[in-house]
Amino acid sequence: MDTHPLPSLLNTKRWARLTSFTGFTVAGPDARAFLQGQLTNDIESVNAGRHQRTGFCSPKGRLLTTMLQWRSGEASWAHLIPAESLERIIKRLKMFVLRSKVSFSSAEASYSVIGLWGETAGKLANAAPSEFEGRAYSIAATPDGTAQEDSTNACWLLMDTTCPVLGQRGWLVGPVDSINRLIAGCSTAQELPESAWIFSEIESGKTWVWEKTQDTFVPQMVNFELIDGVSFTKGCYPGQEVVARSQYLGKLKRRTYRADIAAAEIQQLSVPVSDLPGQDVWSKGNPAEPCGRVVAAAPTFNAQGNAQSQAALLIELTIEAWEGGALTLGSLDGPGLQAGRLPYSLAVAA
Repeated sequence: MDTHPLPSLLNTKRWARLTSFTGFTVAGPDARAFLQGQLTNDIESVNAGRHQRTGFCSPKGRLLTTMLQWRSGEASWAHLIPAESLERIIKRLKMFVLRSKVSFSSAEASYSVIGLWGETAGKLANAAPSEFEGRAYSIAATPDGTAQEDSTNACWLLMDTTCPVLGQRGWLVGPVDSINRLIAGCSTAQELPESAWIFSEIESGKTWVWEKTQDTFVPQMVNFELIDGVSFTKGCYPGQEVVARSQYLGKLKRRTYRADIAAAEIQQLSVPVSDLPGQDVWSKGNPAEPCGRVVAAAPTFNAQGNAQSQAALLIELTIEAWEGGALTLGSLDGPGLQAGRLPYSLAVAA
């Protein structure tokens, strides 16, 4: 993969330290076959210069975590993952290594992650934003690109879908020292809290599985196949039969939707907005039990990068409950949820 200086790819206007995320690599002669047999997406789709969403399921087809995956070397693949899940997931993956010739990066070598918002620059300036989505660029270790990093200090810029509010964005991933050197070149950019990045993910309809929600969702429940996180042609992996049945047999009964909590309702929350994932969603049309749960939550932000009084959510629930409306959070008397819109159609794979 060619190495680029950061300014030639992205004129950074805003950035955020993403301490809730980290990464690890899997390398070795058998790494390709090993990962192909464990994760939901097709590793053959991750050619040099691309990244993809992927997941790791239990035998019952429930997501244990979600990840970004890209090829970091001739026989190595890197993965960005919620930091709180790193130790648990690596330990579980290692259970399936058996005699495979693979190695995992150490916890001490885990990645630092920065979220960047900006505009593509230099020779790439005439391309449409959509042309950058899914691209993985190797980045020089210094802001001006005068020094090339060695393999142990490699950094990557993973271009993701454009946030409708905050604009074009990418994940900057690498060793902490290298990331700090790169971010030094963004000293004039506006620093935002990590919640702004989570808001961008929510606005893009992108779901992450955290510890509070691990082993809860079949991929389709969180629209994971709609954001290209699942391959239905790659062959077996843990839970593959359950995932395939959910796709092809019968009609999906649960999905993830975009919702908002109005400013007037925020004061009713018993926990901070960031702690809402995993909380129950209720429907007044069926008061006997919860109809779903929160997948992701963050304050809303405006185009200037200022936090607003409302909250943005992704909620997983029954399709019937969503269509019936009258949804509340936490209890039947909890804050009301207003219907929002996803940037993609749920009818694609329903």
